[in-house]
Amino acid sequence: MKIATEKDIRAIDLKAVEKYQIPQMVLMENAGIALAEEVKKHVNKHSKIIIVVGMGNNGGDGLVCARHLHNESYGVKIFMIGNLKKLSEHANRNFEIIKHLSITVEMINDIGGVKKLGKTIAYDDVVVDCIFGIGITKDVEGVYELAIDEINESKGYIISCDIPSGIHASEGLVMKTAVRAHKTVALCLPKVGNIMYPAAEYNGELVVKKIAIPKELIAEMIIPLETISHEMVKQMIPKRPKNSHKGLYGKASIIAGSFGMTGAAILCGKSALRSGVGLLKLIIPESLHAIITTSVPEAVTVPLAETRKGVFGINQVEKLVQTCDTADVIAIGPGCGQNAELNEILRHLVTLVDKPVIIDADGLNTLARNVDVLGHKKNEVVLTPHPGEMSRLTNLPLEVINLHPITTARDFAKKWKVIVVLKGARTVIALPSGQTYININGNPGMATAGSGDVLTGIITSLVAQGLSPEKAAVAGVYIHGYSGDLMVSQKGEYGLIAGDLIEGITQAFKHLELDV
Repeated sequence: MKIATEKDIRAIDLKAVEKYQIPQMVLMENAGIALAEEVKKHVNKHSKIIIVVGMGNNGGDGLVCARHLHNESYGVKIFMIGNLKKLSEHANRNFEIIKHLSITVEMINDIGGVKKLGKTIAYDDVVVDCIFGIGITKDVEGVYELAIDEINESKGYIISCDIPSGIHASEGLVMKTAVRAHKTVALCLPKVGNIMYPAAEYNGELVVKKIAIPKELIAEMIIPLETISHEMVKQMIPKRPKNSHKGLYGKASIIAGSFGMTGAAILCGKSALRSGVGLLKLIIPESLHAIITTSVPEAVTVPLAETRKGVFGINQVEKLVQTCDTADVIAIGPGCGQNAELNEILRHLVTLVDKPVIIDADGLNTLARNVDVLGHKKNEVVLTPHPGEMSRLTNLPLEVINLHPITTARDFAKKWKVIVVLKGARTVIALPSGQTYININGNPGMATAGSGDVLTGIITSLVAQGLSPEKAAVAGVYIHGYSGDLMVSQKGEYGLIAGDLIEGITQAFKHLELDV
């Protein structure tokens, strides 16, 4: 599903009115009806419905909602916050209708109005938030802040219209304070603020409702941001013919491991195998050979001589590159450590080898010392940083990465013509074209050491099997999160470890294959 910014929604509304000749009042009417449908699901015989409206079109949606609920004999009360002289044109037209109905309307212009709102809301009531909508760009202050505090402190069931008031629709930021909804009714399309953290914590259950925007209009809009769906990934996974052999499913080489970091190599290797690669080579320092070949017997191990324990010798770079020549894809970084040898290996792979390269972990930290090498690449490159690694790659503060993950990933991908998989609670996959995907599955149990190594193995395996690096990144992230969700139902969030995710991979592929 496409994810919209404020600019996208404004453009959709304008095109609906100008090209498709759908009046703005019709769109507002449909929005209010959609909101009312959701409100009715949470009303019992003791409930009152308190609708708090602002002066913009979001407030107009609330007024329409109030009218329809009133017409069905629900107990409705409206609180209006702001200066009535600033009511938007279409909200004002709906307010003129409300004046002729027996619906109580209270104004909130000062602390007295705020207190009245707080005293009005009882435990069984439904509170409908229609204060700001998608237009907010500055911190919430004054009477608005106080009113939101009263809503949040209420014991009622809180429903926000389109996006919780106080959330920046295009960035997913909390503008000082915001309504903490139990449910958010997103209209037409979800907004960035409905999807991305920290704002996503304020949405509660997210429901997307259609308001009669033509599907042709949505299809013709250039909206370069969307979520990853089960059906999308199912279509990407290559089907396996009955008359097949391992050669059909690709060859992958993974450069991984160092003294004390054998686990990363093992997890990455097992993950690649469980994701279906035909032949896997694990290229490792020779002192790690015994433990890795025992732990991953299905892989071909390529132990290389060391200059010091657990570190590839600098004189092994040429042999390593030659070993990778027969691979369909190369991954580098999990558990490699940071050293001059890895820097030389990475430079050779990126600038001399014409194969897709997946760079993770210590590969990224090494790359950060010389990002310019990406300007001389001879291959497609996938980077899989967490926010700290992204900070080192971009020289941006960590707080900037966390506040603006979509912009950060997209800008880097476009600048260096690489695929960026910026990991997090909402992993961002940014392509060189600017097209960006957001993964919304997964869970907090996956925030554990080794989880990233498993993801690298999945993406590497999918590239080996013939997916483009772009599709492999999108599908790999989804499968990774899906496996985590499958396993957390068995292990719980506290008990989940990276090795469990590998077991989950087999279940995830089975579910995708059977389309359950």
